[in-house]
This record gives sequence, C-alpha cells and structure tokens, in this order.
Amino acid sequence: MAMAITTKHQINHQQHTSSPAHTFVAKPPPPPLGPASFHHHNHKTTTTFPPPPEYDEERRALDGIVAALRLAAAAAAFVGVALVASCRHGDWMEFARYPEYRYLLGASVVGCVFSAAQATRSFRRIRRRGGGGGRLLLDFAGDQVVAYLLITAASAALPITMRMRSAVVNIFTDAMVSAIGLALVAFAALALSAMLNGFRIAAAARPY
Repeated sequence: MAMAITTKHQINHQQHTSSPAHTFVAKPPPPPLGPASFHHHNHKTTTTFPPPPEYDEERRALDGIVAALRLAAAAAAFVGVALVASCRHGDWMEFARYPEYRYLLGASVVGCVFSAAQATRSFRRIRRRGGGGGRLLLDFAGDQVVAYLLITAASAALPITMRMRSAVVNIFTDAMVSAIGLALVAFAALALSAMLNGFRIAAAARPY
C-alpha cells in the first residue's frame, strides 16, 4: 500500500516536471520619437492659445490714436471749408469762379463729414472696449480714398493760388493758402490713420 502511494506521487511529480515551462518575455520599450515623428505629431495636434493680455491694451491704444487722428482731420477740414466758403469778396475774389477752389471745397466737406463720423465711431468702440473689428478693411479703404481726394484737391488749387500771390497778396489768397494747408493736414492725418488701420488688419490676422 505504501509502495503504491509512493509510486503515484513519483508519477505525478514526473508529469508536473515534464510539462512545458511558461516563458515570460518582456516586450521591448517603444523606440523614442525622432525629429520627423515629433514634427509630424506637432503638425497634427494644434493647440490654440488665448491672446496675450497686452494685445487688448495695444488694440485700445491704436483705437485711441486713430480716433485722435480722425478728429484732427475733421477739425482741419472743417476750418478749411469755412475759409473757402468765406471767400466771396466780389469780382475775381469769388471762389465759385474757379473750378479748383470748388473742388477744394467739395473735398474738404467730404473729408470733414467722413472724418467726424469715423472719429465718433472710434470713440464709441473705445467706450465699448472693442467690437467692430470686421469693419477694419472698410475703414482702411475709406481713409485712403478720402485722403487721396484731399491731396488731389490741394494739388489742383495750389498752382493757381501761387500765380495769384505772385501778383497780389490779400485776404483772398491768404485764405486759400490756409485752406490748402489745412487740406494737407487732413490728408496727413487720414494717411496715418490708414497706415495704422493696415497694421491693425495685419495684427488681427496674426495667429497667437
């Protein structure tokens, strides 16, 4: 009986030892990402960061400068309109007799109205702390068109005024010289405004 139990244990032990051993093979670690893979990963995964806090301050500062330039252009054009319209002294000292001065008057009126409207809208945008960014392109185009209108009007009125002043210097020619100078001031203000608007358009399209 004892011999049978011993033989059974030996058989079980032989069967247990003869079974195939379980082999555990560790998987190798993944290879490190190379420059190309890292670049490709970054290319597929894009993270959008919010604009830096100083961007809002920069935009508000530009809005304030543009509003001041438009206000200056409106004031200069308004005084120019008053000067040209007041030149009604009879005979040859009537501005309506000269197409150059009529053109100067019309361009100054357009510059005054446009600049005053744009300055009002700019100040409202500053008070609202933003908004109206989609009209930057229209502002940019409008500033350029009115600025070119003013410079062409001043260029057309300058030669005839210089010829008059070579013969006589009086209140009429002085007023016209002042009106031409104010038209040039309004042109410079609107040209700077257009340049800043172009910068704002580029800044708005710049990714952050």
